[in-house]
Amino acid sequence: MNPKRYRQQEIRAILERLKKAQAEFLECKPPEDFLHCVRIAVLVDARVEEVFSLVSSIDNHYLFWPEYEFKSEGDGKLKKGLIYLTREKGAERWVKYRIVDFKENSFYSGEMMGKDAFLKKLRYEHHFIPVDDMTMSIESVYYSPRYGLVEKLLNLLIAERVIKKRLLNAHLKLKEVAEKKSSS
Repeated sequence: MNPKRYRQQEIRAILERLKKAQAEFLECKPPEDFLHCVRIAVLVDARVEEVFSLVSSIDNHYLFWPEYEFKSEGDGKLKKGLIYLTREKGAERWVKYRIVDFKENSFYSGEMMGKDAFLKKLRYEHHFIPVDDMTMSIESVYYSPRYGLVEKLLNLLIAERVIKKRLLNAHLKLKEVAEKKSSS
């Protein structure tokens, strides 16, 4: 799967809209092998290197996803091939992910290995785009629920709402933490 390329015209249009809102859900079409997609953009008043340094270690992900626990193989630094595990706090089962693509200060993507209780498969792409000494963070989540015929109903009632809410919270937290760190 090739990461989406953002054209300057598209970036400028998103930037104008983000000046009026903290975050925006963008149009998103899933790739052929996934059923659904959610894409979010947020503008962070910090340089790309500062923002990326926060997200480039699995050990920091609890800052943006406080309802989850994380652990990784090795030192936890994002790189292609890194395996990490996550679970909701209090849950018994860990879900394994692998970083499938990585470019320093620019992009990383990962995919769920195996299945979790609700999703058959999931892949995400996270872009960090420098814009006027700030960072536009755009993340796309592609997923397919496990429950075949009722998946559309389950997606509308549960999955899409939950994914959107968690992505929004995580990106607003990333914005808060990075801006606080940048200003100190």
